[in-house]
Amino acid sequence: MEQTKIEKQITKVTEIETTEQEHLNKLESGETCSPNCPYCNSGDVYGMSRVVGYFSIIENWNRSKKAELKRRQQGNYWHDE
Repeated sequence: MEQTKIEKQITKVTEIETTEQEHLNKLESGETCSPNCPYCNSGDVYGMSRVVGYFSIIENWNRSKKAELKRRQQGNYWHDE
């Protein structure tokens, strides 16, 4: 019996640059936080982060690591909310 392996292919890694104020303005206007592909508008995307030279899928992180990423994006490393 032949096994078939289906893999999603990542064609290009892009960084979506948005300032915090631009993000807040979009939320206030009713837009969602869900990212879409900037090329085909697909919602089949996920966030990645590079730590010490390695890429990692953010949705696989534990709650603590996600909170740390959120604080880093705000530039506040030591404040617990």
